[in-house]
Amino acid sequence: MIRAALIFWLIVYSVRRRVLPYHFFQLNCDYFNPAKNIFSKLDMDRHIPAQWRLLQVEDDGVTVPDLPVFFKPEWGQNSHGVYFIRNTSDLRDVRKKRVVKKTACLLQAVAWERREYDIFYIRSAEKSQECGLLSVTEVTNSGASEPVVNGVHNKDSSYHEITADFTSAEQRQLWEMVRDAGRFQIARIGLRADSKEDLLAGNFHIIEVNIFLPMPLLLLDESISFADKYQFIKKSMALAVCLIANLPRKPDRHAIFFRQLVAHYKVKGC
Repeated sequence: MIRAALIFWLIVYSVRRRVLPYHFFQLNCDYFNPAKNIFSKLDMDRHIPAQWRLLQVEDDGVTVPDLPVFFKPEWGQNSHGVYFIRNTSDLRDVRKKRVVKKTACLLQAVAWERREYDIFYIRSAEKSQECGLLSVTEVTNSGASEPVVNGVHNKDSSYHEITADFTSAEQRQLWEMVRDAGRFQIARIGLRADSKEDLLAGNFHIIEVNIFLPMPLLLLDESISFADKYQFIKKSMALAVCLIANLPRKPDRHAIFFRQLVAHYKVKGC
């Protein structure tokens, strides 16, 4: 229902503005790697300031890194193919699956901060340094005390919209920190910090950047009414279409959606 509403209002506002709704996938096209046919996590790492960046390297299938680590596809959606590697036995088992899937994979250091936050934003179409929309969601997990892979397929993951816990000035602080971790038009940035105070102080690590289909996680908060979610969907899609309308004209564009779809099915089920 939520995905259908997002698509519906994207199309409605696109028709009103006389733009092509599938150009939504071009909003972050400057970060698409045509050689790899993906939005490469390694490429995006270069835009994350050093103090927030986790060590992340491509797995060569042989080297044993300092454990524990997270093992993940270089590109993926909905946490497919992401594993927490505790020991060499875990690493060996996961590498066997990698051979089957023939996908480039990464080893990412663990962020040990206690709390997981997710910041979703859409830039202003009029002023690129300003934020058109920002929301903050806390992700919790009831199933384990050690680092886990949260996501829509983890039944123990839950989502709590906490934007209202931040004053306008604090939301501005967050925006000024994340806006230059890649000049994305629309993005969802996952990070870990020990507390709200640490988050605002910039004491956190970015664990994931989603710029292909960055669905705001507040839409998964079961305490929010569908009516409120629906209003958020309408507002976010209206802002996204304003960005689409501002895209520079190009005679040829990469077929990003279909290439990402292929990449998704390569890792799905890992």
